[in-house]
Amino acid sequence: FQHYYITNNLRMTANKELLIPIDIKDVKLVDWLVDRSIVNRLWNEECSELRDLLKQVGEEECPLIDIAGEIVSPIHYHNAVKILQALEDSPFGTKNLIGQYNHEYTAKWARIVKLFEKDSTFLADSAKYIIQNVKYDIPLFKKQIARATQIKQDSIKKQGDCSNNINKYQIKYREKCCDIGIVGDHVRSELKNLVGDIPAKISDIAGDIGTLQQALSYYQVFARFLINDPDLEVCPLLFFISQHGNGTVSQFETGTLPAPESDSDSSVEIIEPIETHDNNGCVIVSSEMDNDKDSPISMDISNDIITQDPAPEVESDIDFGIDTIDFGADIDFGDDIIDCGDIDFGDDEIEISVMESGEEQKNELVLDNTTTRNKIIDELYELSAFLTSRREELSRNSENILSEIPECPPEIQTTQIENVENMVSEVDKPLSKLTNDKMRHLLLLKNSEKYLDRLTDRLQSQLRLCDKMEDSIEEMKQRISEAERTYEDVEPKMKRAIETTKLLKACVETELRKKYKGRPVRIMGDINTL
Repeated sequence: FQHYYITNNLRMTANKELLIPIDIKDVKLVDWLVDRSIVNRLWNEECSELRDLLKQVGEEECPLIDIAGEIVSPIHYHNAVKILQALEDSPFGTKNLIGQYNHEYTAKWARIVKLFEKDSTFLADSAKYIIQNVKYDIPLFKKQIARATQIKQDSIKKQGDCSNNINKYQIKYREKCCDIGIVGDHVRSELKNLVGDIPAKISDIAGDIGTLQQALSYYQVFARFLINDPDLEVCPLLFFISQHGNGTVSQFETGTLPAPESDSDSSVEIIEPIETHDNNGCVIVSSEMDNDKDSPISMDISNDIITQDPAPEVESDIDFGIDTIDFGADIDFGDDIIDCGDIDFGDDEIEISVMESGEEQKNELVLDNTTTRNKIIDELYELSAFLTSRREELSRNSENILSEIPECPPEIQTTQIENVENMVSEVDKPLSKLTNDKMRHLLLLKNSEKYLDRLTDRLQSQLRLCDKMEDSIEEMKQRISEAERTYEDVEPKMKRAIETTKLLKACVETELRKKYKGRPVRIMGDINTL
């Protein structure tokens, strides 16, 4: 009974041990097989003949179309067994009397399968592919797919941002063109055409300044009263424009119209020649400049010869230190006969005017001249500041203080806040027209060709940014297409590697279970998370 009891306990213990699974780390699978002498330590060297055969098979053409798709690299044991079974079921699987395959291609695959099964080399080979796929290939495929997906998402986002930026730049470009007053289709030519609108705008501003007489009079009366100076003049240019319109700078400075262009001091007059005849029939040309008979020029029309009297000799005591000048050969002074033909001196008087320095600027209009226009703007700001301050004073009922002064002019006492507000609005009209961006651009375009180039380049910079964004969109499209191609190329490889790894894992676990009498074997690690 005791012997039976001990034997029964040993059987139960053995049965319990068979139920305990063997857990193997996936990256340590080859070492585990070698340590337990399941495979030879030199299994990798023994596979040299196997690799040579696989190379030969890869270079040869497969006779069966059905199994051609199964021959992929790398070839593992189970794939080789499947190919050999397909060849055995075909006409290429016949054998001779001694059990050898008649077809050389089938014999090579049988040799490959035999080398795989020798010393359980197929287990080490399968374990090697499991480690390669789990540790290196599949993580690499996943990174490539994740990178391609990220690049695609980022490119799509950046493409949308570039499209939005293009819309913003185009809107900004149109707004700038609208502020200047152009359409924007042909920037340079449109800017040049804008210069022609300056006279009409200047005339409009001069008309607005002409309505400021009440405000100017009110300001002048107020200033004279406070300073106690009856001869004080304020805003002279505004007074001038309001009374005389957009006159010239010379008219403003002198109070008279500018001098005519035919000034005696700065012009040269060509007088019509007078023809007379002498006793010999020669024509004598003279002028009304003087009636001196000793005219230096005479023309003999009858003989077609032009003669010139020698210049009168001038005695001089200056010694230039030159005794004699030898000109060498005789000099030909050109005494040939010259045919003058009919000479038409014309009947009209010709005048040449020479503009004196600074006269051109004096003939400019005060609103066209840069110096006077800046002074006008300063005076408008001065007048606007006075009226604004006066409006604030009237809003606080401080006019009663001035009313108590006996000498206060009636214009100041009777002016109400509504009148001041109207004056402020009237002053703001020409001031805003003179200082807005459009007028500033027009005046600069009129006076500077370089500013035309600079403004054209500044406006077209928005269009260049749009072109740059369009290039970025095209670049993003290329990156998206490259990412899609990478994804389409890598994803099948990753799926095939995962399927092969799971198949090899199941096969290795089955073979090891056979070697350990049915004891469960589990390969643990990242292989279970694929």
